[in-house]
Amino acid sequence: MPKKEEKLWSEVKGYQVATNNARILGELDELVINEKTGKIVDIAIKVESGRNVHVKGSKRKGDLLLVPFAKVEKVGEFIIVTE
Repeated sequence: MPKKEEKLWSEVKGYQVATNNARILGELDELVINEKTGKIVDIAIKVESGRNVHVKGSKRKGDLLLVPFAKVEKVGEFIIVTE
């Protein structure tokens, strides 16, 4: 069983992602992992169609917003990213 401060992927997939300014971006859909280093590069946020949300340093790929993992501040009831 994971330690208290650790979460399983199945527990966080689908979490709401918001900015540190309380702006809801969407739902956590995937993690982008570098094959060579094994490190998480980006979090992929599923954005509702028609919504135009952006975070500095992020990229849009269809209905996904790819936000650099370094921008993740906190994982709790929401995932908070730096705007």
